[in-house]
Amino acid sequence: MMSAQPVPTSALRPLGDPAALVGQWVRVYDDGTVGLLLAADDTSWSLRTPVGERSGFGRLVAEPVTTRSQAGPVRRRLRAMMDDPGFPASEDLDLLDLQLAAHP
Repeated sequence: MMSAQPVPTSALRPLGDPAALVGQWVRVYDDGTVGLLLAADDTSWSLRTPVGERSGFGRLVAEPVTTRSQAGPVRRRLRAMMDDPGFPASEDLDLLDLQLAAHP
């Protein structure tokens, strides 16, 4: 007998316009990357993660980060980077905390 893998409820939601997620912290479905979405349309997208920028072609399939468990590793990494003058860790952490506060 084969056991079925549970499907996250977020995967069952219809996908909206990726441009509506710009400026939010998102989790990319295909690999679980969490980052701040900088730009997105139907042909390309880019996001900033604590380890650098990532971009891709095609329609982005992602969801907003809404729980502390999704954000935990990213928050820790951003806090560790607070002294790096070349990375806006403080601003990114503030945005992430505001986004999480909006989804209690």
